Amino acid sequence: MLTLVCASAWSVELATARTNRADAAAQGTEIAAAITRQAAANSAYFEATSALFVSAQTVSPEFFHQFVDRLRLDYDLSGVAALGWSEAVSRRDLPALTARMASEGHPDFHISPEPTSRDQTVHVITMLEPRTPSNLTLLGFNMYSEARRRDAMDRARRTGAMAATDPIQLVVDRNRKTTPGLIVYLPVNAINGDHRFKGFVYGAIRTQDFIRAAVKSDLLSSGRVEIFDATNGGRELIFSSGQGDEETSRPIEQNLSVFGQHWILRFSQRSMHGLSPLTLVVLVGGVSFSLLLLAYILLVQRRNEDLQSLLSAQADRETERAAFVRELNHRVKNSLSNVTSIIALTRRNATDLNSFTNNLLERVRALAASHSLLDGAQWGPTDLKALVEAQLSSHDHAEDRIRIDGPNVLISPNDALSLGLALHELLTNAIRYGALSTNEGHVSIHWHIVGEAVSVQWEERGGPAASEPAKRGFGLNLIERALAQELGTPITIEFPSTGLRCQFSIPLRAPKSFRLRADRTGVVSPLT
Repeated sequence: MLTLVCASAWSVELATARTNRADAAAQGTEIAAAITRQAAANSAYFEATSALFVSAQTVSPEFFHQFVDRLRLDYDLSGVAALGWSEAVSRRDLPALTARMASEGHPDFHISPEPTSRDQTVHVITMLEPRTPSNLTLLGFNMYSEARRRDAMDRARRTGAMAATDPIQLVVDRNRKTTPGLIVYLPVNAINGDHRFKGFVYGAIRTQDFIRAAVKSDLLSSGRVEIFDATNGGRELIFSSGQGDEETSRPIEQNLSVFGQHWILRFSQRSMHGLSPLTLVVLVGGVSFSLLLLAYILLVQRRNEDLQSLLSAQADRETERAAFVRELNHRVKNSLSNVTSIIALTRRNATDLNSFTNNLLERVRALAASHSLLDGAQWGPTDLKALVEAQLSSHDHAEDRIRIDGPNVLISPNDALSLGLALHELLTNAIRYGALSTNEGHVSIHWHIVGEAVSVQWEERGGPAASEPAKRGFGLNLIERALAQELGTPITIEFPSTGLRCQFSIPLRAPKSFRLRADRTGVVSPLT
């Protein structure tokens, strides 16, 4: 058994090593492809710029600036430090070049380093983008004065194609500050009959920025990346990432061509210390098989318990849903009963169709206002003051002559519905016949707590002299009968000459979570 476990672990370790090797090869390929794509994109910019100088027309610095700006070359995301024009000028035309550059706004222009006596043609930077202060100091730089630049320029001139220098130190400014990089040259010949050589479009590329712009940071951080320039047979390190002393796997090497240069990419994944996790699992698993079996049994048992809990929870939700539907049906029936009663009583007291319609709409709106307030309170105990204000809000023109006063108390939903209709009838009666039918009248609504109930008093003053009607209308019947029946307490309505006075008591309700109505089996499901 132990031999089998060891053999299995060794097999897993070999398979893991092969998988890691394949992953490293895939990551190396991805890095190489990203660098190649970035080089192709930059080459397209250089080719487009070279087309500008092929024609016989003279390209001014301003036109060159506008052209490069429209290329929308993102210097930060391409690694290109500068895109410029190196003009081929014969020795006898150097004074004219200096005068031309001075007329273009460069009075301090001079050629550096000075050409040697053997140089019949001088390659001078006359245009450079972007126009940063450090770049502008490079105007007049003699590109042909340095060996690696000269070799790349000669190769580009000889082949008529793009050519790059071997790794060089790019001159950042005239103070000789440098940074590692390379320069790509593209020769430009006139398209007229003599095909005169005019100069080079060139791009200065910072190697570090170019590679980091091309390759995603997570790839560079996944291992150690080294890139060598092997164009001339040797290996010159031009880029590296990762710690040199960290343990890595056997490196993967890939060849790639960048701007015509032969680069070698070496990628090494970080090595894992010791055996792979899967190998350790196999080893531990062989020794602890019985424990795993026990764990499996416990897991199955736990899953069965979870399943039972899930089924129980689903049953509870079904019970709650059924209770909710019952409660909803009950509320709908109550609402329909209220509306039906209102219709019947309104019709009984109506004298014509218009009065029936108007009175019915007003009473239904009063019922709806109470419903809206109860919805906001989750159909639980409702604040009496909020109920009074909700009913008064439908009569804004009289609201400034109605004074309400009383503490914050809670009443039941059913009490709130009945009280809302009663307040509407009292308010309607006051507007039509009572204190609010004149400009001097006013209404006072006052309540205070008396024991386990709240005493409410409606009192009108300043209106026409009141007298007890010979026949009770809908409003008084609603207050004296329906409201009294719902509250379980008598309603007192008086008609002194000063104005109508109504007084009644409402049972107090303690704040508590709303509960759904019980079904016939006695099961009650809480909503909140």
